[in-house]
Amino acid sequence: MKRRLALWGPFVITITIVIFSLFSFFRVRDDFIFQTENNLDYVYKYFENEIENSSHESFTFTTTHYEEITSKTINALSDINISDLRITILDMEGNVVVDSDFEPSEMNLHRSRPEVYAIISGEKEASAVRKSDTQGTEVLYRAYKLNEEDIIIRVSRTLDYLSYVKNSLMKYGAIAIVISISIFLILLHFIFKNDHEMIKSHQNDFSKLEQGDLSIRLRENRETGKELKKLSRSFNSAMEKIEQRYLDMERNLTWLEVLVQSLEEPLVVVNSDLNVIYTNRYARTLFNRHIDPQKNPYPFVLLTHAEVLDSLILEVLETKKTIRKEYTLQTAKENTAFQVIMSPMDVDYIIVLFHDLSLEYEARKLRSSFVANVTHELKTPLTSIRGFVETLRTNKNITTSEQAENFLEIIDVEAERLVRLIDDILRLSDIERLDVDYHISDFDLIELLDECLIQLDDRAMEKQISMIPNEEPTFLQVRANRDRVKQVFLNLLDNAIKYNKTGGKVWINIEKPGKYVYITVKDNGYGFSESASKRIFERFYRIDKSRSRELGGTGLGLSIVKHIAMLYDGEVSVKSIPNKSTTFTVKLKI
Repeated sequence: MKRRLALWGPFVITITIVIFSLFSFFRVRDDFIFQTENNLDYVYKYFENEIENSSHESFTFTTTHYEEITSKTINALSDINISDLRITILDMEGNVVVDSDFEPSEMNLHRSRPEVYAIISGEKEASAVRKSDTQGTEVLYRAYKLNEEDIIIRVSRTLDYLSYVKNSLMKYGAIAIVISISIFLILLHFIFKNDHEMIKSHQNDFSKLEQGDLSIRLRENRETGKELKKLSRSFNSAMEKIEQRYLDMERNLTWLEVLVQSLEEPLVVVNSDLNVIYTNRYARTLFNRHIDPQKNPYPFVLLTHAEVLDSLILEVLETKKTIRKEYTLQTAKENTAFQVIMSPMDVDYIIVLFHDLSLEYEARKLRSSFVANVTHELKTPLTSIRGFVETLRTNKNITTSEQAENFLEIIDVEAERLVRLIDDILRLSDIERLDVDYHISDFDLIELLDECLIQLDDRAMEKQISMIPNEEPTFLQVRANRDRVKQVFLNLLDNAIKYNKTGGKVWINIEKPGKYVYITVKDNGYGFSESASKRIFERFYRIDKSRSRELGGTGLGLSIVKHIAMLYDGEVSVKSIPNKSTTFTVKLKI
């Protein structure tokens, strides 16, 4: 604003003064010419009177007579301040007869002069302003037709006064322009001094804003101009909204970043150049590439080591549709199966989500193994039962009731084995489908242990195995599903009896140092290897399959113990030394 005024103000002032000076000059010129014409009319009348006075005398006018009247007229009028007069007498052809300033013989034909030509053309009087060829200055010429004589009287007077007026106007006009512009600039400086300071302050504020400081607000005071006040208020109002929206956006981005970074699945953003521009924490860890792609983008193939995924990226960019494919990719630890989901995020960006299928593949494998194991476990006793039934039905050599009873006894054993297997399968299925056990009650854990020891006493006596519980505590109240905790005791104690040596020992220890109860069952039986320890809790896993079936095991007991421990936020562990001892520890939050 100030700069525009500083540029246009002096220009407008100059134009205004120049126009005013020109207007004044032309006004003075017109007035002066009008006054001069009146004066020249007076001169002509005086000259005409002299001619008339002379005509009463009885003599003929001659050149000398005209010269005398011309000289007399000029002398007479100079006394009344009509100076700078020049009188020229011409015939009707435009020839100079008499001139008050120059010799007629030295003067050329004046027929072409506008004022002379006008009289020759029939005008009574005519005026013209032009630069005189003989005098070299601007002159007002006024010509008259003398009534009784065929002569033209031309009276002229120089306009030197107008040159003086012009020079004076130019001089004082220039002075007026300089003074006016100076005053204007001084006033402009004082008017905009405060605004200039405010603008300088605003420039500093804008510099801070450029650096990202959204708390900047433009200041104003009483001296601030209306336009700057309006600008400041509009700016401050806009900045408040922008800052609030930025804070909201930043808060949302923070939440989004936390959400994306906390995903337990790799997430990657790829641009149209097939470069990775973003990865979450899990993706960097899983693929062992910790370079920040936001600072240093790198090719997508360096992350996945699978060129086929680059082709999928191009396909998504072209079709703008989500693609889902399953691939096995190289990770930091091992090759892992993923469902790769590629979705267009924008015109040039693709979101790639790697859904880990390892657990699903493992579940499929476990289901397949479970079905195969169940089928095998059920088929063996059923085959035995059907075989003996068919024998009883078709073999006529069986004549004694003792033989038939023997066959029926075998069938009963196999049927009982089937019942145990089915019960264990149902029990395991019931435990697995629960997140929380709702059928709970308060009971004495020591009393429950005694009940289980009594229940297994006959089986222990058959192998002369001593079952030794710890003496402390004598009472321990817990809150849980009594039947499930009983299953833990029975399965651990039953295994300790089955896979122990004749005359062996079983030690049972119960502790509750804090929130958790620790149940430890240790035997001095056969034990097993470290490799077997890693699989001992798998469904249907047996170290010695033939011995296990012979002893009536289903292969699900320890798996049931494991899932009961997990149901109560606990765990089960085993430590075994071959041919020396085996120790099971169950941790339960009860």
